[in-house]
Amino acid sequence: MFDIKRKGSLLHPYWPEARWNISGVFNYRALVSFLVQTMRAHGITHVIESFHGAPDLMWNGGRMNANVPNFPDTEAYLKSLNNVGIGVYFTFTNAVLEKRHLDDKKSNELLDRLDEKCGLNGVIVLNDLLADYIRDKKPGLKQVCSVVKSFIENPKGDIGWYRKMEERFDRVVIHTDHMFDLDLLDKLDRNKAEILITEECVYQCPNRAHHQTLNSIYNIAQSEDEEKARETMEKIKVIRKAKCSGGGRLLNPERNTGMQRSCYLTHDEVKTIYDMGFRHLKISGRRKTIFGISWNILNWVFNQEQAHTFAGILYSGIEQKIREEYISLVKEKGIVNSAV
Repeated sequence: MFDIKRKGSLLHPYWPEARWNISGVFNYRALVSFLVQTMRAHGITHVIESFHGAPDLMWNGGRMNANVPNFPDTEAYLKSLNNVGIGVYFTFTNAVLEKRHLDDKKSNELLDRLDEKCGLNGVIVLNDLLADYIRDKKPGLKQVCSVVKSFIENPKGDIGWYRKMEERFDRVVIHTDHMFDLDLLDKLDRNKAEILITEECVYQCPNRAHHQTLNSIYNIAQSEDEEKARETMEKIKVIRKAKCSGGGRLLNPERNTGMQRSCYLTHDEVKTIYDMGFRHLKISGRRKTIFGISWNILNWVFNQEQAHTFAGILYSGIEQKIREEYISLVKEKGIVNSAV
């Protein structure tokens, strides 16, 4: 006979002590707000360590700037997360910043909105100039070493490099190729390491570091040199269209001729890493669709028996939020629409 009793935990039973760093703090504010609201109602927000992301800024680099706004009420929004014990990390991950870029007005204005006194907030960085600049300006912020820094500086998995990063940063996001090397993982500081479990790039991708660097160049060129921005965009398109075999191209034999796997981990792989003592887990996806990032959250954070229920709650809540914002816009613009 099947067990028809309801399971007690709403969290995924494989990793109940995991602390999650989740993408979307700027892209998907409605999702973030309703996720927190729903989890608070069930007393499980303690598993969310932080949300991360960035609007369109010169200092952003892990992803291309793609019309992600910085809203006027950002400071109040961030504070609302801090008030329930959840941190916010800005992804200031541009790889090619120079000293002159440290004075960028929009980036500094956003940095100024982040509370450094509550002990919850921080930045994800890789550029040493920027890391030192932020330490001097806001020493109370935590700093996480971006996975992109390891892509560029440590593709071969030098344990000495990781030791240096552990000394320099509060946490270090592990190169997604290195997660498959359990001997290397076993040498890392569990309190310092952060495991990115949803990377869709293929294992040992030969284009990863170059692609990430081009993203950084593009974000700066947007503000400084339109022609260079266009040229950089064309180079990025070449990688996307002709070289990239990750994401939705993974099972395309013409794009992924060796049928190489992605670095998106399986549940069993994450369970193995968790059982080794790692507790800081990261869900990326700030450029995915809202359904993509929602699926990742539901798939990894929640007990699979309850995930479908939370999916319905989140989607209906997000839909209502979007509807309210639309009605507000209609009223503000004086538009009459009988469909609203």
